[in-house]
Amino acid sequence: MGSVPEKAPNFNSEKVRRALTEAFFNLTKLWELTRQEEARLLGWDYAEKRSTLDYMRKGKTVLDKDQDKLERVMDLVNVHKSLRILFPNASSRQEVYDWIKVNRERFGGYSALDIMLEEGKEGIAAIRNYLEFERTR
Repeated sequence: MGSVPEKAPNFNSEKVRRALTEAFFNLTKLWELTRQEEARLLGWDYAEKRSTLDYMRKGKTVLDKDQDKLERVMDLVNVHKSLRILFPNASSRQEVYDWIKVNRERFGGYSALDIMLEEGKEGIAAIRNYLEFERTR
């Protein structure tokens, strides 16, 4: 029997974009990121987008239909999912959440967060791909 292919989320739906916005801020809270780091993960300059981030954080607005931002958030959600799968028996959830901040030889002495912040969308995708590979090998 074949599996049912996953249906891609409809990014035109405000409901989907609201869920992604909430997921983003839940992750950044768990990962204990700064406001500046949140903005950079979305490809924004914090000084320019501070009020937008604040409105989104408070649920007053959601991510717009910007494919780049929506894909970034989807990749971040997948990073989190992979970490939860890779480390189901972590002594504390905080260990899983802190994983992105630990400098690793595998990443040239940088952390996953460093790579995601410096490389933007490509860096986020690279970390997602790395973790998905680790999950499936």
